[in-house]
Amino acid sequence: MKKTTAFYLLLMLSVSVFAQTLDYHLQKPQKLFVGTPFHVLVDIHATLQDSVFAPQIDTLDVFILRNTQSADEVEDNDVTTHIDMTFQTFDTGEFTFPELEFSVKNGDKINVLKTREFVLNVESVLADSSNVVQDIAAPIRFGLGFWDYALPILAILLLVLLIIWLKKFVKSHQRVLEKPFIVDNRPAWQIVLEAVEKLKKEKRLERGEFLPFHFRLSLLLRWFIELQYQVNAVEMTTSEIRENLTEIEPKEKSRLLEFLNYADRIKFAKFIPSYEASEKELAWLEEYLHSFKAKEVQTTNTTSATETKDAGIR
Repeated sequence: MKKTTAFYLLLMLSVSVFAQTLDYHLQKPQKLFVGTPFHVLVDIHATLQDSVFAPQIDTLDVFILRNTQSADEVEDNDVTTHIDMTFQTFDTGEFTFPELEFSVKNGDKINVLKTREFVLNVESVLADSSNVVQDIAAPIRFGLGFWDYALPILAILLLVLLIIWLKKFVKSHQRVLEKPFIVDNRPAWQIVLEAVEKLKKEKRLERGEFLPFHFRLSLLLRWFIELQYQVNAVEMTTSEIRENLTEIEPKEKSRLLEFLNYADRIKFAKFIPSYEASEKELAWLEEYLHSFKAKEVQTTNTTSATETKDAGIR
């Protein structure tokens, strides 16, 4: 037993792991907007005998890794590895970019290099300079006479008098009829599922209208969240929904946010999904809404059984 313990102690001491802070460079525009890429540039200095390992990253919360490029610069026995990591974000607000870990292995020694955290402020929309209205010619100057001023003023006065007369006429002859306020007492899943069926009949996917199709899907899910959980989701961003939607299970919340983030990528980052992926999103939304119908039937059956049992006891 003592020999085995000593062996494991020697094995643990043979591998040394060191950690230190790694400098980086951030390459981004002066203002960062939704979907705009930015670069994290890292230089790692090592020797020819060392092995450099970059982190395996898919998604960092709201940050999505789009591309990684690396190049080695060799001088004598020294090697400088230049790593360029391109990220994009599809949410607005102030976010903390987490630290990244890189490993340099030399024999039995592993040196762990970590970048520092930094804060990014992401704005919603990048203004399109092509939509700015510009003059195509200098304005033409011309003089206005008496009637050029008098006729418009006279027309405005006649219009004002006509409006006053119409208001008095309508007020004296109109009978006020109160329109009944109609309340849709159907469950939220049934109301939204009916709207989903109308969207399917429009056949937007068959015509390749992916952007308006996913915009409607996102809107329908937000509408359901608003009806079902009393959260003003239609007027919220995805990050605001994440903060306010607290009364559901974490697994269900995670899938809802995944659905909304996918739609945001299409709306804001001009991501073009495949036909099959779009059908899959539609099918998931229908299945999710139908699950509430099943819960409703189960609740009704349980209530009926309880009432029958109570009646039998009485």
